[in-house]
Amino acid sequence: MTKATHHLGVKVVCIFLTILTGMSSFFGIVGILFAGESGIFSDMPKSYYETPWCQNTTYSYCDTVAQFYLDGVPTEEIAELFSNDNTNFAFELYDSTGMLIAASNVPENTGTATSYTFYYSEQRMPDGTFQFYDPPAALEIIGYVADPLTAADNYWLSYRLYSLTMSLGYWLIVIALVSLLVFAASLIYLLCAAGHRGDTDEITLNVQDRIPLDLYLLLAFLGCSFCLGIAQQSSYYSTADLPFILTTIFTLLSLEAILLATLMTLSTRLKKGNWWKNSISYPVLRFFWNVCKAVISTIGDFIHALPSTWKVAVGWLVLSTIYLSSSSSASVVLVLNFVLLVVFCAVASQWQKLSRAGKQLSAGNLDYKVNTTRMFRTFRQHGENLNNISQGISIALNQKMKSERLRTELITNVSHDIKTPLTSIINYVDLLKKEDLTGQAAEYIEVLDRQSRRLKKLTEDLVEASKASTGNIHCSLAPTDLIELVQQAVGEYEEKLAAAHLEAIISGGETEAIYGLVDGNLMWRVLSNLLSNACKYSQPHTRVYLQVKSSGDFVLITVKNISRDPLNIAPDELMERFVRGDSSRSTEGSGLGLNIARSLVELQKGKFTIAIDGDLFKAQIRCPRAAVPQKPTPPTISAEQSNSTPAPSEASPSV
Repeated sequence: MTKATHHLGVKVVCIFLTILTGMSSFFGIVGILFAGESGIFSDMPKSYYETPWCQNTTYSYCDTVAQFYLDGVPTEEIAELFSNDNTNFAFELYDSTGMLIAASNVPENTGTATSYTFYYSEQRMPDGTFQFYDPPAALEIIGYVADPLTAADNYWLSYRLYSLTMSLGYWLIVIALVSLLVFAASLIYLLCAAGHRGDTDEITLNVQDRIPLDLYLLLAFLGCSFCLGIAQQSSYYSTADLPFILTTIFTLLSLEAILLATLMTLSTRLKKGNWWKNSISYPVLRFFWNVCKAVISTIGDFIHALPSTWKVAVGWLVLSTIYLSSSSSASVVLVLNFVLLVVFCAVASQWQKLSRAGKQLSAGNLDYKVNTTRMFRTFRQHGENLNNISQGISIALNQKMKSERLRTELITNVSHDIKTPLTSIINYVDLLKKEDLTGQAAEYIEVLDRQSRRLKKLTEDLVEASKASTGNIHCSLAPTDLIELVQQAVGEYEEKLAAAHLEAIISGGETEAIYGLVDGNLMWRVLSNLLSNACKYSQPHTRVYLQVKSSGDFVLITVKNISRDPLNIAPDELMERFVRGDSSRSTEGSGLGLNIARSLVELQKGKFTIAIDGDLFKAQIRCPRAAVPQKPTPPTISAEQSNSTPAPSEASPSV
């Protein structure tokens, strides 16, 4: 079923509702304003002759009389145009001296008489010439409105509108509110439905949405300006005649259609995204922006390449030139500026030395020293502090290296010292196992055998972890087929995986061989650690996933398995030494496996990370990618060499 926001019929209905309710809202609000001015909402409503409807119409007729007279129309024709048969309006026209110039037949009964004064600076004479007045002259027009209204003119039309407003009364407020609510609801629906078609949620552009945005907005602005210009010209005096009403309706329809189309296309473009790219100005602005960035970058590189002393000198020279050009005592200012320039250049030079020293220290060059001779006191103290920092860091680094070396030697020596008696214990346990002991003695021998071998494994892990953390392991990086390496590691652990009821799933390398720049032996030990942990800690009857894939200049090896016990430990903490996911420590393991794996991967210039998501354990190895090695091409043998080479005898070994 098509969604409501995707249905074309609903959109068309809402478009008509939006336009119609927009018009009814406009006329309802205008009617409320005129009704308020006419006193309809008060206890004493005004008569028609006291309302702005009648006053504005009278002013419009008076203005027309004045324009006709100033344009040279004979007074008899003006009086004939406003006769009692043609209109309900009558007038008396007086000049600035108070003399009657022209008049129409004033009816016996008038509803109102209003006097207006018009000022003019030029007048067309009967012979076609113009007469100019400075200061401007004045015309006084008295307008009369018949009572009752008999002719079908503008008064009659405005009176009908007045009567309609009087009959509606407070219903105007209800009509305006309902129209506004329906208008708002329809408009919101159209904005939400803009760009949706059919059963898909994808935003679809129509013809108007493909027009460049700036061109579309320019055309919409010109259309609105044209409609507003027509409305302003036709409603200059707010005359409620039939042409004005028709023009207002046409203008309102046009404005609503333009604004509604603009809002809908803006909504569609915003939903689609990258709306700024569909414009004429975007590539132009982008070009100028790139040019400006290039210019600014070039200037910045030039300024950055200059030493601090030259920057200060050039800047001070520019400021001094500007100041000298507007200074009356140029010689004194010049000497003072020269002295200040020398001082500031010295400050910049000393600061540049300190900045260079900071960069050297941050880069690890602890032997770098700042020459603090002939420095200002503040800069000299700062330079001495930098020298002391480098000296303190060197001492701390030497102590740390010495401590690390002593710890490594201690672990190695203790491990070697433990190995000798431990080997004897293991050997004697093996001899005791051959004595065919029974009962409790046999069980004791099994415990001694298991624990002695576990102690041996712990000792070996300690030595390996120490060597891996200090980098005392030979590492030879070479292009290695990682898919084949993973398959070999899984093959070695096939029996252990089967015993743990685990299934290994290998993916990657289906389309091409994936080579990494690694040490094959060290990487095999890393994979061995991960598979060993999987056999120890994985949930039985689950799968272990091993994936090898290329990612740019790197190769990612991912190992995922489901933990048997809850992993309520942070990934970073899990890679520390002597930390295991099995908090009860009821299983085998020294807690050094992941730490050793991370050290071995870092020795190969890679990165080792782990992630925990619930019971899912995920280890990822990132190592540099290597190109697939080219197979050597066999040497070509010419026909002569082939004929001259003797065939191998039956007794010779085959190659």
